[in-house]
Amino acid sequence: MKWLRTLLTAILLIILTVVAVTAGQSGAPQGLSLSEAVRTALERNLTMADSRLAVAEKEYRRREAFSDFFPLAIAQYDAIVDRYGHPYPFYNIEMWGMTNNGIHDSRYAGYQQAGRMQKKYFPTYPYRIDPYHQITGAVTITQPIFSGGKLINEYKYAKLGVDYSSIQYDVNRQDLILSVNQAYYQLMLSQKLLEVANESIKALEGLRDQTKKFYQVGLVPKVDLLSTEGQLAQAMIQRTQSLADIAQNQALLNYLLRNPQETPLKIVEDPSPQQNTYTLPEAYSIAAANRLEVRQAHISVDQALALVKSAKADLAPTADVTATAMRYNDDWNVIDPEGYNDWLLQGLASWTFDMFRKRSAVQEKRSTRSRAEVNRKLLVEKIMNEVKQVYADLKRSESNIKDTMDAVRFRRESFRISRLEYEQQVATYVEVLDAQRQLSLAQADYHLSMAANKINQATLERKMGILK
Repeated sequence: MKWLRTLLTAILLIILTVVAVTAGQSGAPQGLSLSEAVRTALERNLTMADSRLAVAEKEYRRREAFSDFFPLAIAQYDAIVDRYGHPYPFYNIEMWGMTNNGIHDSRYAGYQQAGRMQKKYFPTYPYRIDPYHQITGAVTITQPIFSGGKLINEYKYAKLGVDYSSIQYDVNRQDLILSVNQAYYQLMLSQKLLEVANESIKALEGLRDQTKKFYQVGLVPKVDLLSTEGQLAQAMIQRTQSLADIAQNQALLNYLLRNPQETPLKIVEDPSPQQNTYTLPEAYSIAAANRLEVRQAHISVDQALALVKSAKADLAPTADVTATAMRYNDDWNVIDPEGYNDWLLQGLASWTFDMFRKRSAVQEKRSTRSRAEVNRKLLVEKIMNEVKQVYADLKRSESNIKDTMDAVRFRRESFRISRLEYEQQVATYVEVLDAQRQLSLAQADYHLSMAANKINQATLERKMGILK
């Protein structure tokens, strides 16, 4: 049994090691990169699931329209039972020299009065089917021959609907990617602003301590100490606001990723600015060639044209062919050998004259098509304007990054010199507080420019239809 105890001890050590490693790996949230966030959102977000279901819905509608080209089959089963109207239920019937008792007169056709109390039946042929019990099984097949183009245009409209929904899936995908980019960089910005607030609080706390020492030895008045405390309180408020912004942006990013709202997020910060490699004419050309909404506008025009042709088809005649196979019997089982068959082949041509209503419907669809063409032109103009606006924002944010970076460097040096002079009682506390405030503003502007640059770059790619 010693070997068994040794084996169990080894297994237990392995299990404990695995548990410890797993706990160590899951103890703190891992850094989430932007690409991972985008991939997770595309896999989990319900917007994409709804888009996939919309495509499937349009595909089933296309199949419904396609089925109209095939024959329509109808199976029918009828049972009709009438009362017997015979006053003499039992008597003798002579047929071909034979006497049959109890045979109902419905089995024969016609009769001859033979006497006062007797009828002699002489059927032309014996009935195999009781005429008072009519059980019919029928199968009818209807095939449309000519519809004036209505069926094919309705199918074309449904097929274009599938294409429109497929493109809408990609549109929603790009919108979701842009939303993830915005939430990701807004969270990064709020974290950077929290760092600025913490740095400001740390600097103001040091200044407050220095001012308190000066006040205790009588070098500065109490108002200097109160002013330092007041600006420190303002920095505390800014830190509280930054913490609230972090919580809101984390909630938004968790919503896009379909994480529980209280899931902690630690993102991987990207300190380098995005480099714009597009010129404005090139951006216009890329947007015109790649914006999916333009393709949808083309499809909307084609759908409107299909509706016009479908409405015009109502002005034309229609032709159908119907074939019906029937079997009759006097028993519920129509396939019983006693029954007999029949068939019917029918051609139907119809032409409905309702000129005012149908012609007005055609004009209505033509107006819808004209509106679709106008909306397509408006969309192209709107896209070009959006590209222009976002491109201008991107260029401004690129310029602001360099300017704010220089401003941070100058303000940091100015604050250092002002504080050193204040310690030497060469500068006043007002100069130090102003230098610290200007430094905090410059740092905040720098981080705002960085976040705006990244968001504007993603937005420009979305407006050009190439965001991935």
